[in-house]
Amino acid sequence: MNIYLIRHTKTYNPNELCFGQSEMPLEENFTIDFDWIKEHLNLENATYFSSPLRRCTKLLSYLSDENFIIDERLNEINFGDWEMKSWQEISPKDLDNWKEDFVNYRMKNGENFNDVFERSILFFDHILKMELEDVVVVCHSGIIRSIVSYILDFPLEKVFNLNVDYSSISKIEFDPIFNTSKLAYLNISPNSYS
Repeated sequence: MNIYLIRHTKTYNPNELCFGQSEMPLEENFTIDFDWIKEHLNLENATYFSSPLRRCTKLLSYLSDENFIIDERLNEINFGDWEMKSWQEISPKDLDNWKEDFVNYRMKNGENFNDVFERSILFFDHILKMELEDVVVVCHSGIIRSIVSYILDFPLEKVFNLNVDYSSISKIEFDPIFNTSKLAYLNISPNSYS
């Protein structure tokens, strides 16, 4: 089984707001990256999964007009009370606590990174049991970092050492006979060639 993890294209966020599960528009030139992704995937009979957020489903509907599943487990982190606030509006103490231990620090009415990791892994283990050939997952950097960390047994505290660009494709190959997953490549994007 080949699993392609795709991060959505760049969002339009001129005010640099904190957002996770809030809807944000895509930047104006998103169709250039949509074309690049479709060309590089070049898959005929894949099964598609997506986060429910429009920045993902818009790409999903471009890649496949059928055979797709929206899965809540692929949602970006919920920043709770921080959602749609500028970083300057968030208490410096709260920001420091989050930076100190983002894996376990939970924003009020939100999630911590461990929550994102847990639901990402539930999703990943679920699709491995489905015996599919090619799987495309349109999601967010936190989900991709979680799944890659899981298969590499990489500490979550180091997860931001993994670069996951907008519009990037990462590929995991799963061998059902040996029940092993390997990272074929990480973070191939239009920027990889510039």
